[in-house]
Amino acid sequence: MKKWTHPLYTGLIAFAGLALLLTACKKNPVTEQEESKVIVVPAVQPKGTSTGAAVTKTIGPAGGSLQSANGELTITIPQGALSAETLIGMEPVTNTNLAGIGGAYRLTPHGQQFAKPVTLTCSWAAHADSAGLLQTLGMAFQEDNGIWKFVGASSSNLAQKTVSFNTMHFSDWSMMNRISLAPYYAELEMGQKQTIKALVFTDIITDDLLAPLSNDPNGPYYDRGYPVGNPVPLPSKFIKSWELNGPGKITNASSGTIEYQAPQSVNGTATATVTLELNAPVTGKFMLLSTLKISSDEWIELSIGGGAVTRFPGMAIKAGNSYMLSNEEDEGGGYFLLTWPGGVGSYTWDLEAQGTHFHFQTPQTTYMSRYIDDKNSPLKPSGGNVTITKLANGRVEGSFTVTNAGYGPTLMQKTSAQGRFKTKVFIP
Repeated sequence: MKKWTHPLYTGLIAFAGLALLLTACKKNPVTEQEESKVIVVPAVQPKGTSTGAAVTKTIGPAGGSLQSANGELTITIPQGALSAETLIGMEPVTNTNLAGIGGAYRLTPHGQQFAKPVTLTCSWAAHADSAGLLQTLGMAFQEDNGIWKFVGASSSNLAQKTVSFNTMHFSDWSMMNRISLAPYYAELEMGQKQTIKALVFTDIITDDLLAPLSNDPNGPYYDRGYPVGNPVPLPSKFIKSWELNGPGKITNASSGTIEYQAPQSVNGTATATVTLELNAPVTGKFMLLSTLKISSDEWIELSIGGGAVTRFPGMAIKAGNSYMLSNEEDEGGGYFLLTWPGGVGSYTWDLEAQGTHFHFQTPQTTYMSRYIDDKNSPLKPSGGNVTITKLANGRVEGSFTVTNAGYGPTLMQKTSAQGRFKTKVFIP
């Protein structure tokens, strides 16, 4: 573990210099409260566009609940919140919140007002890697003028991985975190540098950054919230220490910015986590995380059937005008082979002996860039291609897609495959 602690004092100064400093401070005093205060200019954002069908339900004065199709958002309407039967709906839309996490939802009737607070409960389980500091994770809504407002959370359930907010109106809503490290996730190559910044997306008034927002009907944040804008650096008052877990090193650029340098060599892939601990005016430990994945400069990425992406080492060999890309010792879960007959450009899959082929063989089955419709049909090349984007200085970069990838002993079962690669080219 490597640690850098923000210096509050850098040493003693001479009496004369101290006198000059005190004189300057009298002319331009900066109080601790002013140093904590951050003003973020609200950003007008476009309305989100639909990403799926709306879920609707008629709910009346007796109350009821409604859940999104993916189970991430639940609306709970208490008895007495509505005076008449009302068609309640939620439609998934693109999240235009600058600090948004996951998708957004358009709740209808748009602008609906309630006689009692309605509870919106959102799950962050599928977005744990980007949720950031859970103590400042909350909800936000978009006003008609396009500005998002962060209102925080009325309650949180760590075990169920949810945050809830009690609102009196409908609009477009999303999860967000008012502070974060940027980037919260990055993929780097060996020796590459990455600047990591602590940012805040809303105003900060004195010490309210890490304290729960008030939801008092007579208070300032009852369904009003903080306008969301382009992020600004987190004040040094809140910075306590940076730590690195994993390979590489970190150096200080400024209190709210750190520079990470990946190691010069890794075996396949490695992961490092940069952690920022915050000075908290309230009880508790407050940590921001940035996860960095470091890969060697010779890699292949593969996804089968839209599943998780696996990255493993690889190397290309040139023989004549043809190229063959493969992995060593079956890293990635199986034997990988990709061939194509030329330089920069796109090549469709074919059945030629020295042509363009995809092959991935696991202990369970084999996937290929060819298939058979039925036992009486001839062998056919799959759809898709391999695209070479760079080929120079003994290195090659590209990507591939395979539609109707045949698998199984007869190749009559079909799926898809896709991936990328960046590796050296060995010329015998």
